[in-house]
Amino acid sequence: MAAEVITIGSEILAGHTCESNFAVIAAAMAREGVKLERHTVVPDERGALAEELRRALERSEIVIATGGLGATPDDITRRSVATVLNRKLVYRDELLAEIRAKLRARDTAASPTIETMALLPGGATPLANSVGLAPGFLIRTEKALLFALPGVPEEMSAMLEQQVLPVLREAGHAGRSVSETLHLAGISESVLAEQITPLLAEGVRAAYLPVPGRVDLRLSAAGDEKGRRHLQETITRLQPRLGPRLYGAGAVTLEEAVLQQLRQRHLTLAAAESLTGGLVGGALVRVPGASDAFLGDIVAYSNAAKQRLLGVPEETLRRYGAVSAPVAIAMAAGARRALGASVGIATTGIAGPSGGGGEKPVGLVFFGLSDAAGSRAFRYLFAGGRRLIQDRSVTVACDLLRLHLIGRLDLVARHEEKLVGPGDPRFDAEEEEGGWRGE
Repeated sequence: MAAEVITIGSEILAGHTCESNFAVIAAAMAREGVKLERHTVVPDERGALAEELRRALERSEIVIATGGLGATPDDITRRSVATVLNRKLVYRDELLAEIRAKLRARDTAASPTIETMALLPGGATPLANSVGLAPGFLIRTEKALLFALPGVPEEMSAMLEQQVLPVLREAGHAGRSVSETLHLAGISESVLAEQITPLLAEGVRAAYLPVPGRVDLRLSAAGDEKGRRHLQETITRLQPRLGPRLYGAGAVTLEEAVLQQLRQRHLTLAAAESLTGGLVGGALVRVPGASDAFLGDIVAYSNAAKQRLLGVPEETLRRYGAVSAPVAIAMAAGARRALGASVGIATTGIAGPSGGGGEKPVGLVFFGLSDAAGSRAFRYLFAGGRRLIQDRSVTVACDLLRLHLIGRLDLVARHEEKLVGPGDPRFDAEEEEGGWRGE
């Protein structure tokens, strides 16, 4: 069963927009056992799109086109499909009523331009858009299924799961394989591959999908009874081998795993951020219901803000610098104190591209961790550009929290700053009010 994806958008070819829909579609197709053979990006030009659609419908049995379904002049998908299939565009009354109802709910007036989204090629089956305005559509030709989906990622993803995959399954094109994704942190894909390859059952395939600081391990097998059994056997074998590096499966995120650990222990969390500028808190609050465990986030970028908002002593900043273990510890303890949380996490570092040098290069990040038992600091040195350093810092902050909550900080012992002597910054709860002021 050959399938391909056509992405429509001149802004993608110009580099103004990063195309993300294909990765979502490809992952879904792989999960369902549908083989993708081609991905093409075409500009918002009717001739170019029409020509690509003609070729795609000749060579593939499943064609998924994304983009070009809005109401602006560069939204050309409906007209291009109609041209290729020699069909007229027809107003669909039910779609027009639905669009008008959505606009009223948003307190937005309808217009003739917006209402053109109710036009579909003759014979098309509408695909409901549960997130946005523009409906998608499905056309069945003698040789292929053509799905037209919006380009907005949230709308496309919802329509893919709610509309496209059910059609493919019903037609017998999908569901030919089974898969499970395991999520791990603090391990490289090469080390992971060495550990698990001997444990894979017959017919089980492994794919390694690295993201900053983490690896998603996708295991897949044939969708028959034997394949399902072997997949489950493999997962059962792997879980004890992966141990605490494994933080979840399926759609579970690292942030969800952290919040779940906090809830189970009836603990609350406060964050203090410098180089990550709110990204840790932002990742946590993307999880529904985060507020029952996450109390808040203090972004203290300047030294003055660190002193005023978090109570970091001026002497500590002057003596050790903002990017240091003592400051990370004081920030974590200050956030915990300010927000009345059980646990505090802090980030301070140099994301670059400038500002580093000598003993404090770009990519140096300190993490502070504080609870009633005391405070600890961890030192990491990341490679890459500013965004990558920030993203890796978010992952490490969340994973440090998770490991702390499950009692496995021993896994990151090599990163811990062993500060000892008078005024040890790993101060206990009684010394916390004044913070750490050096030796």
